[in-house]
Amino acid sequence: MKNKWIHLPVLVLFWNLNLCAVEEPKELNVIYILADDLGYGDLGCYGSRLNDTPHIDRLAANGLRMTDFQASAWCAPSRRGLMTGCHPNRPWDNEKGKWGRLADAVVIPELLKEVGYRTALIGKWHLEMSEGLHPLDQGFDYWCGTRGSNDWDGPPPNYESFRSAPEESWKTPLYVDRESQGAVVPQSGFIKRYTEEVVRIIEADNDKPFFVYLAHNMPHVPVFASQAFQGVSRNGVYGDVLAELDWSVGQIVNALEQTGQRENTLVVFTSDNGPWSMFTEFSGVARPLRGQKSTTWEGGTRVPFIASWPGHIDAARHDGLMTHYDVYATLANMIGIDIPQGQAIDSLDMSDVWLTGAKSHRQRHVYYFREAMAYRSGDFKIHLKTRERTREPETGKREPSVIQDPPLLFDLQRDVRERRDLHARKPAVTQRLLDEFEIVRRKLQNWEPF
Repeated sequence: MKNKWIHLPVLVLFWNLNLCAVEEPKELNVIYILADDLGYGDLGCYGSRLNDTPHIDRLAANGLRMTDFQASAWCAPSRRGLMTGCHPNRPWDNEKGKWGRLADAVVIPELLKEVGYRTALIGKWHLEMSEGLHPLDQGFDYWCGTRGSNDWDGPPPNYESFRSAPEESWKTPLYVDRESQGAVVPQSGFIKRYTEEVVRIIEADNDKPFFVYLAHNMPHVPVFASQAFQGVSRNGVYGDVLAELDWSVGQIVNALEQTGQRENTLVVFTSDNGPWSMFTEFSGVARPLRGQKSTTWEGGTRVPFIASWPGHIDAARHDGLMTHYDVYATLANMIGIDIPQGQAIDSLDMSDVWLTGAKSHRQRHVYYFREAMAYRSGDFKIHLKTRERTREPETGKREPSVIQDPPLLFDLQRDVRERRDLHARKPAVTQRLLDEFEIVRRKLQNWEPF
């Protein structure tokens, strides 16, 4: 593993490789499945009456289903937070003011490789490809997937293109390790190809534990199901794609069972952000939540989250708050790895939440869309800026955020739909959260724990 620096304006922390070394890490396999733009209300186990997802529902019925898991409002920051254990609003390069660099962080696959894991990224990266940032430079032994979203290489990404552009016009190249294979796999073949790759890793004759990060391109627009799944759902092509994603989960779990590895494998299923509902028939729903992808309403950031590890994680529902950047410390503790000094500054270890149903340790969260726009403390949440969608869907023109002065105040315990603004009734609560928010925002910029 290469040495990396974490840049702090107050002090610079350097970590030593010995901090990561443990004598006997648990040989726990991890398969982390990340759907793209899947909505909170899109799965049967989260209340959908449109989509049939029996394999995912079974995973939830036999594992932990979290109802208050927070990702970021859109793709790249969610992946950054997951991989680094840091809130994505932190400035990764203070001198250049550039957010998003991973070269200064010790990411999850690097952490696991140091204790003997095989690591693979199957699917979408979306965290830059320049020197030092390629998946193989970030601790992955193998990569098969795309550099970013599946609408990058093709017609203008707008509603008309998603309605009428043929599949062959979307020429998203598939990468295998460092080589682009070109558009050798049509988009309708992505789920099947990725599933076959994961099953191959599971079935490999290798004694080392594995970490597989399966980052699907679907159901991000444009959505295409393979021929075997076209027309199988009650929800058009979007439902067909969810049926194929569900099939994929079933194939992976079956491969684990057939190889005798199910009981020593943690399987996680979640999404990177809320649904892009502005594209209606090609997108999902956040029901009962308000908002969609690229908004800091709950529907933009609260996503399904299922963790299954037979014999270790009991079947349960958990309503406590957890974030995508908490996964870093949680996995490290479950496997038995020390976190490098100065790394994963925001990540809270939630392993006892997963393993024993303990109360969540997280009380604060900053909601972020290109800037900090909302803040939560306990059950209360304030919005300083809001937006209803990313852009005008037909033209692609960006739409501005709306300043909320005074801030909107919601009690998520009683009003998860964020419909009843309580500021006029509880101005003292609003002011308390504002004061906290200013402190937290300053700490984010100064690389201090919040």
